[in-house]
Amino acid sequence: MIGTRETLEKAINNKRLGHSILLESKNKKLLEDTAHSLACKILETKSLQSHPDYFSLRPAGRSRFIRIGKKDDRNKGSWPENTMRRLIDDLNKTSNLGGPKVAIIYDAERMNKESSNAFLKTLEEPPKNTIIFLLTQRSYDLINTIRSRCLTYRIPSNPVLRKNELWDSWKKSYWNWMSNLVEGYDKNKLCDLFFGFYGMVLKLQKTIENYRETILEEEKEDLIKLLSDEEKTAIEIGIERSVREQLFGEIADLTSQFVKESASLNRGYYMVNALDSAIEALSKSLSLLQLNFNAASAIELYFLKSLRIWSTANKESA
Repeated sequence: MIGTRETLEKAINNKRLGHSILLESKNKKLLEDTAHSLACKILETKSLQSHPDYFSLRPAGRSRFIRIGKKDDRNKGSWPENTMRRLIDDLNKTSNLGGPKVAIIYDAERMNKESSNAFLKTLEEPPKNTIIFLLTQRSYDLINTIRSRCLTYRIPSNPVLRKNELWDSWKKSYWNWMSNLVEGYDKNKLCDLFFGFYGMVLKLQKTIENYRETILEEEKEDLIKLLSDEEKTAIEIGIERSVREQLFGEIADLTSQFVKESASLNRGYYMVNALDSAIEALSKSLSLLQLNFNAASAIELYFLKSLRIWSTANKESA
């Protein structure tokens, strides 16, 4: 990984910016704001949307794939809008204003196989005086041949989710639940533990939805003005996925903190083993979410596994 925003701006000023730039950050808004600012600087404009030499490509629909574009959907020889073939066609045309052309590919890791292969040919023989920004929060999901042909810049970022009373309350419930698990339980307590985690599953889902709606509301005006219904759907799903990933990351951190504090109770060896198993279970549930597995079911699966993991650790440490 190389560089920062200042490095990129300096490269633009010196006209030494590469033709294919991969920008990566966990903060989606910061990622997009950076790309928009750099594109405006290159095109010497204040508004990208009204510039004839700016092009964009986004995932669409519930599957959130960047589509290649079907031949049957061509209209008077033109490829469908918001498809890879349409973007490639636009970039290979002469600049409308005689200057540079800029394209931004949002969520670049969502290219399907056909789109990736088509785009790879463009990277191998880039159109003259054209700069393409690929934005991603998950660069390792891009095929290696695309990553290797781009200059990669990571935009440092802090967690983006704001303080939320629902989430703060959930974390307290989760901590208490783990505490009850490792303290040992009888049959009557086991019933409470089961009902406890089902309550947390519902509350976590509500927290995710609350965050999603808050973020959507902040972006609502731009979404209505600029994007198609399919693009809006893809963005909504992408926002929820990003929220889930961040919350699951915080759950992992909270679990680690719990283990550190509990290790002082002479359970160190077993607690560390339990932590490894719990984090593995959490990663498994997150991978299921990324495959569009039902969110509530994936979360429930994690809690069921946690119930076994922590209760086993408790018995072994006794």
